[in-house]
Amino acid sequence: MNSKIIILLITISLLIGCASAKKNNGIALNYFEYSRGMSSPANADIYMKYEDNDYTLSDVYMEDQSFFEDNSIIPNAFIKPLINLKISDAVKAFTEPYYSYRFIHFFKNYPNFGIGVEFIHHKIFMMDKDQKVHLSGTYRGESIDEQVRVGDYLDLFTISHGINHASFHIVHRWFFSPSANAPEGRFQPYVNVSFGPAIPHLEIDTVEDDGARRRAYSYQSALTNWGFGFGTGLRYKAWKKLGFYLEYKLTYSYLKGMHFDEITGTRVSVDFLSHHLQWGLSFMF
Repeated sequence: MNSKIIILLITISLLIGCASAKKNNGIALNYFEYSRGMSSPANADIYMKYEDNDYTLSDVYMEDQSFFEDNSIIPNAFIKPLINLKISDAVKAFTEPYYSYRFIHFFKNYPNFGIGVEFIHHKIFMMDKDQKVHLSGTYRGESIDEQVRVGDYLDLFTISHGINHASFHIVHRWFFSPSANAPEGRFQPYVNVSFGPAIPHLEIDTVEDDGARRRAYSYQSALTNWGFGFGTGLRYKAWKKLGFYLEYKLTYSYLKGMHFDEITGTRVSVDFLSHHLQWGLSFMF
């Protein structure tokens, strides 16, 4: 699923770029960018409706796990597999656990302003099953309104193959320190906003009398799953066609269209804010 989304975004990017590849006074108008990064933990209300249950677990603490298990990004995740000729493992270092791609086209007559597409892959995990949360609603046909141990109701709740924001992207940049190779400026502070569908991969096991029961393990697309973002950052154009950037981003994940895999009429929803720090490469043409 993730690879299909990435291929679609890259195809759109290339079509836009090829249609508008001319430069304005040597200013690069098309940017393809790749980043790694990290997202913050989040507190979220989890709503569940299935069978004779209709309840909300409030303020559940969710972890991000933005890095590999050894907390490294490049040394062990990329170099080690490459040395051992495990190419597929080395390639995975660029698509897990946190990454983003985006294409931006800046307008010839107004090169400070650009539009594009962006894909952000980040995750959340309910790791602490002993945490106490507030449960309200109906559980097994009876009203309930009390503090509970979350692990007594959910054995697993993660969006571990990505929340997957696929967004329309709008950006405004400023130019500082122009040079012959960088007429638009070596330093480009910018702000951006993004909005578009989210395609979460839900994994959920509920706790039943006979133990944990798998309820969902699937990508879930729906008109009520959306992502919104605001970012600000600084891009440094080191060479004519290559630069680096550092960005802070705030996203809101509005995931109201999730459900169990095998039971109709169910509903699972969650929404939360995430803080992101991204560092990446800019390819300019």
